[in-house]
This record gives sequence, structure tokens and C-alpha cells, in this order.
Amino acid sequence: MINHIYKPKGERIWRWKFRLTPADGKITDISLGTSDKQVAEKKRAERLRENEHERAGLLPSKIVRNAAHRKLTEHLQDFLGDLRAKGRARDYISHVSHYNKALIADCGWTYPQDVTADSFGAWRRSQSKSQKTLNEYLTSAKGFFAWLVAQGRMPVNPLASVTKGDARGRQVRPRRAYTDSEFAALLAVAGPQRIVYLTAALTGIRHGELKELCWGDFNLNGEKPSVTVRASVSKNHRQACLPLHPDLVAVLLQFRPANVQAGELVFKGLVPRSEILVGHLNAANIAKTDSQGRVVDFHSLRHTFCTNLHRAGVSQREAMELMRHNDPRLTASTYTDTSLLSLRDAVKKLTVSPSQLASQILGAGGHPQSPPVADSRRVNDVKTIANKGGKSLAGAAWQILSKIERWCAVEVSNLRPLPCQGNALPLS
Repeated sequence: MINHIYKPKGERIWRWKFRLTPADGKITDISLGTSDKQVAEKKRAERLRENEHERAGLLPSKIVRNAAHRKLTEHLQDFLGDLRAKGRARDYISHVSHYNKALIADCGWTYPQDVTADSFGAWRRSQSKSQKTLNEYLTSAKGFFAWLVAQGRMPVNPLASVTKGDARGRQVRPRRAYTDSEFAALLAVAGPQRIVYLTAALTGIRHGELKELCWGDFNLNGEKPSVTVRASVSKNHRQACLPLHPDLVAVLLQFRPANVQAGELVFKGLVPRSEILVGHLNAANIAKTDSQGRVVDFHSLRHTFCTNLHRAGVSQREAMELMRHNDPRLTASTYTDTSLLSLRDAVKKLTVSPSQLASQILGAGGHPQSPPVADSRRVNDVKTIANKGGKSLAGAAWQILSKIERWCAVEVSNLRPLPCQGNALPLS
């Protein structure tokens, strides 16, 4: 153990040299800021006691104690600066700043020690915001305090135990997709923003992501035209390469300036603010809110992209990749406007109609051609006929019934004809 004060030759200020345990590694040598030996000894004793209390867990670290005397708004500026240094998108940083500043002001948090889960809970209960928005506030705050903990400025995250609210079925502003006629009308009045709306509706790229796209992100001349959404731009912080529709490629090639630099923004000053979009909606005679209370806004273009993928018969997995979703439920439910799906056309695609199915199973009078099978040997005989491609009516019925989920769960020996009318099978 090394623990003593000394005054370097030719200097007036006392210094403290120490290494309290071998585990401390290097010897620490600090100035005590005084030329009086008794004062220096007192400072050494105080710092030694403080150091021992920290080791025993009786006292927070000096970094935590110093941070406790700095206002949360000052810590927040450091946090935002760190996000900028990591290359996070401007819109993301803006949202984090807004959410945390609002919480600090509304919850009465001045210093780190003022933050509690109870105070956040009381604030959340008093809000009329949507559950989704409240969850975004919580996520931003948790990220901020987790950063403070990682920096050693707070011992624990005070909001770590707070869970998100269930946003399902509690949307304040449910969105819908644009219909084909509405989208055509929007493009007709959009002016300079037409290229932005078209890109959003044919790629699903978000509002904030479009603002950050550079010409270097687009590959318009290759065999497989694409756009790369960089990780620093993407909402989920993952890079994605998306294919481009041929019509969009043609429009972008015409829109691209000559001798443009790869680092130049594609839609600089063109991504519309809310008031500009509302003006376009009014000019196109598109109702902002429909009779069901659903709204259209810029993000509805992403809903339009997803809905049109399903209308075109794109598989669920492919649509999920193009939407850059981790949860297939988002693709299938949240972002697909089922009111625009052609369910009647989907039914017409069935290869076997109910009438055909009934004619093979039932006779002309609507009764089964053969009585219910009760003998196990008879069941085996029917299975054998079906497996060998036999043409008997019983064998054909067995093959058809084996494909119907409702009948599959019933043992063949217990099959009973369902009540029918006419020459059709019951649908429920």
C-alpha cells in the first residue's frame, strides 16, 4: 500500500501519491492544492475516507456526485451531442430532444435525483396523447437515462421498471391508405412535391428517411435499380437495399440534375411539412378524415405501398422485407388497409367452387351417396382405394374431405352428414 504526501523539489504545493490495493494498478499522484502541510494532511485523510466509503458502497462515486449537481438539461445536451457524433439522423435527434425536454419540464425534474418512476407514471396518467405517443416518450427517456448510467453519471436508470402501455386498439388517429383515384389526384396538384410522393408510395420510405437520402444512395443505371437506406438514416438503424419500380426509375433519371454530386441531398427542401400536405389534400379534394375517423397524412403513403403490395399478390414474407418490418403483424394488419383489398376477386381465385365440391360428395337429392362408415375394415378399404387412385365415389369423397380442415379433426368412423339445403355444403 502506498499512501503519503510530498512536496516536489522546488515547488510549494503538496501532492498525494497513493495506491491503496494492488488491484488499483498504477500509482495515483494528485495535487492537494495547498502549501500548508497540516491542510494537506487533512485533505489526504478526507479523500482517503471518501475513497474507502466508495469502495464499501457507502458513498456514490465522485462522478455520480458531481453529476448530481448538474441540471438534467445540461446532461441532455451532452447526450444529444453524443448522438450527433454517432451519426444519428437529425429527425431522430430532434424527437429525442423534444420528448426529453417536455418530460423534464412537465414532471418537474431539475436534477438527476429528481427523476422517479412514480413521477413519470403520474405524468402519463394525466395525458390525453395516444398510447403510441406516450410509449415514444418513455423510450426516449429510458434511452437518455441509460446513457447517463453508462457514463457513470447515475447509479441506476430510474425508469428501468416502467413498462410500455398497450397501444393495440387505442389509436387516437388510425391511418388509412390512399385509394388509386386519391393518389392520382394528389400527384396532379403536388407540383414540386410530386416526385417525393411518388417515391414514398413506390418504396415505403419514411418522411424523415427521404429527407436524408443522397444521390449516392441511388443506383439508377444498373440492371437492378435500387436505393440504399443507410443505417444512420433508417428508423431501425439497419441498412436496407430496396428495389425500384421501373416507372420511378424513369422519373428519377429525369429529375436528377446534370453533374450532381453523390453527397447531395435528393429531395432537399422538397419533403413537405404537414401544412403543405394539407394544402395538397384540399386542392385534390381528399378528406383528411373519412367517415370512419381514419386519417390520411404523409405516413399514409407507406400504408399505400404496403396495401398495394398485398393487392398485387406479393407474398407476406416479401412484403415484410420491403417494409423493413421485424414483426409480420405490422405488415399484415397495421400497414395493410383491408378496405382496399378485393376480397371478392380473392374468392374467385379458388380452384374448386362449393357447388363442385357438393356435387362430388352429395347426390341429386342432397343426400350422401353412401351411408356413414361404421366398420373399421371398411374405412381401411376406402383409404386404400383413395391412395390407389380409385374412381369410386367413396374414394373421391375421402380425398376431398381430407383437405377440409373442419372434417380432418373428426374420426372417419364417426362421420355424420351435416344438415344441408339443396345441393350445397354448409359454410358454417
